Amino acid sequence: MSSQTTQRNEATERAGAVARFLVAFILFVGGMVAFGWAFTVESNHALIFSAGLGMVTLGCFVPMAGRDR
Repeated sequence: MSSQTTQRNEATERAGAVARFLVAFILFVGGMVAFGWAFTVESNHALIFSAGLGMVTLGCFVPMAGRDR
């Protein structure tokens, strides 16, 4: 019984790590796109650039926040 619980916990941890990676990757790439888009729009340059900066920051923070060990 204990080995089944351990295997289930390991599988859950791996699935969580993959989900964190995907979320972080999407945030990071989306932030980079927002950086580029900020220079092509007619208005709200600072708002879009700041949103991109926040997305990149969160994309770097998510993997670090999910580490338990």
